[in-house]
Amino acid sequence: MMESREIQKILPHRYPFLLVDRILQMDPGKKGIGIKNLTGSEWFFQGHQFYPPVLLLETLAQVGGLVLGAQAREETPGVQFIGLFAGVSDFQFHRCPVQGEQITLKVELTQSLSSIYRFAAEASVGDEKVAYGQILLAFTKNPSGKAE
Repeated sequence: MMESREIQKILPHRYPFLLVDRILQMDPGKKGIGIKNLTGSEWFFQGHQFYPPVLLLETLAQVGGLVLGAQAREETPGVQFIGLFAGVSDFQFHRCPVQGEQITLKVELTQSLSSIYRFAAEASVGDEKVAYGQILLAFTKNPSGKAE
């Protein structure tokens, strides 16, 4: 399990754009399962009655970034990397999660080529699959050279 402080050692995101609350399972470089709690006090509920699909995609991408970042930390300690959301394909949204729900976020690496990584991604609320498809991440050394 990975809590917020550990997540922030890998991802450069901070409030209000750190969207992953916790990692439940992690196989670095391969797959991960995280959660996002929709408490109702988040900034996006000021303009929406639901969790916006674009933020759901970003949340899944952040779990993918954690999967790649955890592996990079093991293989190259001290070198900082950054993940960038590079694309989405064959994605389907069945419904948008709402206030009070907990989203389970699953990603699994299916293909990599150079610094581009394709993940099968799925978001669920309870036993209900609410969205799924493929996301692409670019993962490279942090150009700023700074530890995030």
